[in-house]
Amino acid sequence: MKSELKWSKVSNQKEVEYRWLVDYFFALNSSNSLQFHCIIFDSHQWGHKRYNDGDADVGLSKLYYQLILHKFVRLYGPLGSLYVCMDHRHSSTSLNDLRNMLNAAAARDHGLGHNPLKQLVSKHSHDSDLLQLNDVILGAVCAVRNGKHLLADYRKSKRIIAMEVLEKSGLLSFDRDSHRDISRFTVWNMRPRPR
Repeated sequence: MKSELKWSKVSNQKEVEYRWLVDYFFALNSSNSLQFHCIIFDSHQWGHKRYNDGDADVGLSKLYYQLILHKFVRLYGPLGSLYVCMDHRHSSTSLNDLRNMLNAAAARDHGLGHNPLKQLVSKHSHDSDLLQLNDVILGAVCAVRNGKHLLADYRKSKRIIAMEVLEKSGLLSFDRDSHRDISRFTVWNMRPRPR
């Protein structure tokens, strides 16, 4: 396959190729060569007017902050320098400001005496194989989490791949948070604060 790999592009014609991609991901994941951490939230349930000055982008940046702090900085910050690359989005939040806030929180919350987050950048996914791989796995997680894989009219290839990701993740479901001690493949369901 030569074009960008994305969950939205999973088709019955490319099922074999996408299943191979999932197998490749879990081979790397099983050998601890890469890990997967995601935060799941329903953006329609968030009180952006009350908590984010009416700006959904600010709310999303806060969730990125939580994910990076608790799933990357906490686990890997003590081991050395961290370089984080996120899928590009138009945002009013400066990545440099976010990096500085995360480094301050690393010292405050995790007692790190150095700035572990050296770089926080965004790239367009078509320029990054890892971001494309992430998009496919995250799409499968969301399909299962939202119950789309159970719908009769859902694309067969997506149903098969979504169930394969659930099975290989080692988790029983994606609607419950993975245990805190798990580090290879984690899901964190963020519940909105009351409006």
